[in-house]
Amino acid sequence: MQQTIGAVSLINRWTRSTATPGFAWCVMWLVLCLPWLLGVWTIPFDAVQQFFPAVSFTAQQLLLGDVAWWNPYLHGGYPQLADPQMMTLQPTVVLPMLLAPASLHWFTVVILLHVMVAGMGALKLAATQGLQRLPQLMFALVFLFGGVAAARLQHTPMIVSYCLLPWLWLALDQLRHHLRWRHAVLAGVVGGLCALQLTQVTYLIVLACAVYAIAAIAMARARRIRLCLQLATVGAMAAAISAPQWLSTFAWLAHTNRDGVSLQAALPGAIHWQSLVTLLSGNVFEQGRGDSWAFGDITTDYLYMGAVPLAVWLAWGGAVVRSDPRGARIALAVFVLAVLFALGGATPLFPWLFGWLPGLDLFRRPSDGLFLAVPAAAWLSAHALQSALQRDPLRPHLPSLLVVVMLAVAGAWLVLGSGRLQGGAWLAISVAIGAVAVRQLIRHRSPSRWLLGLMLLDLLMFNVSTSFNARSATRPVLTATRPGPAQSAYQLLSAQRSEGLPERALAFGIGPLTNGAAVHGLALANGYNPLLDRRALQMLGMPGDPLDSVQQKPETPWTPDFDAPLYDLIGVRWVLAPTAFPGSHAYDAELQVMQRDSMLPRMLNPTAVRRHDEDLPPAAAFNRTDFSTTVWLPGDTQAACADADAGKLQVGATVYRASGLSVQVDAAAPAWLVVNEVTAPGWQASVDGAAAPLMRANGLFRAVCVPAGRHQVAFRFSPLQLWRDGLGQRLGR
Repeated sequence: MQQTIGAVSLINRWTRSTATPGFAWCVMWLVLCLPWLLGVWTIPFDAVQQFFPAVSFTAQQLLLGDVAWWNPYLHGGYPQLADPQMMTLQPTVVLPMLLAPASLHWFTVVILLHVMVAGMGALKLAATQGLQRLPQLMFALVFLFGGVAAARLQHTPMIVSYCLLPWLWLALDQLRHHLRWRHAVLAGVVGGLCALQLTQVTYLIVLACAVYAIAAIAMARARRIRLCLQLATVGAMAAAISAPQWLSTFAWLAHTNRDGVSLQAALPGAIHWQSLVTLLSGNVFEQGRGDSWAFGDITTDYLYMGAVPLAVWLAWGGAVVRSDPRGARIALAVFVLAVLFALGGATPLFPWLFGWLPGLDLFRRPSDGLFLAVPAAAWLSAHALQSALQRDPLRPHLPSLLVVVMLAVAGAWLVLGSGRLQGGAWLAISVAIGAVAVRQLIRHRSPSRWLLGLMLLDLLMFNVSTSFNARSATRPVLTATRPGPAQSAYQLLSAQRSEGLPERALAFGIGPLTNGAAVHGLALANGYNPLLDRRALQMLGMPGDPLDSVQQKPETPWTPDFDAPLYDLIGVRWVLAPTAFPGSHAYDAELQVMQRDSMLPRMLNPTAVRRHDEDLPPAAAFNRTDFSTTVWLPGDTQAACADADAGKLQVGATVYRASGLSVQVDAAAPAWLVVNEVTAPGWQASVDGAAAPLMRANGLFRAVCVPAGRHQVAFRFSPLQLWRDGLGQRLGR
């Protein structure tokens, strides 16, 4: 009898748990994400080429007992810690990656787990606003799979920050209503984790939170001082958690090509006005399925939240405005302002904000504003569904209806003008899904299954597993047993890999190898990153975006061709491309290789110094230099070593790690030691444990003057030194 009662109790508990929004959300998340979770698809583009390699490198360094402040495998070496997008300090990403740091599939799963947890936060937030089960689920679905939340899944750091927004919003909302310190602590921690990715999405979230806090204080009717103290605590905690990241970024920024962006440089990152039509159907320009004829980037120019949410808002939006006028107007204002911001120069809003809003000139994509439009749309559609379920009569929101009609006319004109009639078919499918949803809401009291089924079908058709967020899971894996230039390049470079200071390759037109080489400890002198050291960019000429062919490589006075001595210094041994180029030979059917045998030793002992008064050595004289005997130093450097006939030294045991180098030397007299690895603010030198001046040699590299005798010379990258050097220079300007 007792066992029967216990079994019945367990069944009842299981039934209740499966009826909860949380369980339903997990099931829907599983259905939507299943191809990624099974390893059939991976998140493509930047997620594969830029962010996975960075996180993998960080996790692998931690497992080796080292730190990931400096990444020597890309661009000849750069301070990964200072890169605002690489998530080097983000524990919610890095710690799970310790389980399988080289697995692209596991990285995809980790990012999707962020989406799942964010959905749980969205459900809790919706519940605190009095929404029923079905509107809660719509709120979470639109929030996490609507518009750019789905289309820009490849921009991993933005997605990670965005996935923390529901919990941040929940904590601030609860703090405003209950004034409890636990909510302040939660908001501070979540806000700090969100700010560890210094993207424009984070910037806009911070601005939104600041506006929210000011409004909360202004509207507080009691205990305003307590609320001010709690909100100040939130800000202080968030700033303290994220301080290592933003201190590092701003310390390095002055040495990069991105220390501020002009309005003219930012405007091309806006969405096109034609892309507003994607609000009506996700594939009207076939950017998700088919041969895209979209007017902008298929990932950034995307507003489709779903046919069901749009139809429900159009049908019952007027009821929401009547029942909750302040909330509806705020959400509508956020949505409209976010879209106007994303349109860039098409309206006066973005240029006006760009002129006076501090920090906005650090970012180059007005289209990022759409990340604020998605939560607003989620709020509006969920509350409209609540009105429908309460059996409110149809009460359309007429301004929204007018906008939709105008967009439909524009969409029809674009489709007919282009002759791509498939776009009209996709529009008709979205209209049909929305019409069926409204009909079910009118005719049935509990249309949950129908609505959830329609929303899942809609998202699967337009927003999930499409060309902008799902690609083959094996093609970008360097170790995959399949033919391809990336796999051939991996075989070549991994066979030549050795201990000590790395030899490097230049890769062209081999997407998976670009940055992906860092996952396997293979060093490149180029890579994929829009944020570059300006001196390296000026001398080497390797842009931040991957080049499709060798012929596209810009020439510089220091690198007019592949015989340039700068390539010898930085250690370029191989030039790789999938197609033939002058001087190359076939490695196999997939890969062309040029091997350079003029590469200089990774450490040099020059005995003569030449000075340059400009920031960089003069190119013509630089290219004629014998670097085995001569080093170029800035004119203002002072050292105990002579400029002529300096001492000779012998290099002994060397210990090389990503963020440091230790070498034994024996010098007969004060001697120059040049390490042909890129330098940057943050690098320190020491001789027998005592700090020694570190000089910039040959434009980009490291040099130290070693006293006579046997010594242990060490080079180490230190975040504290980066902050002292970089911030001191920035504040002194």
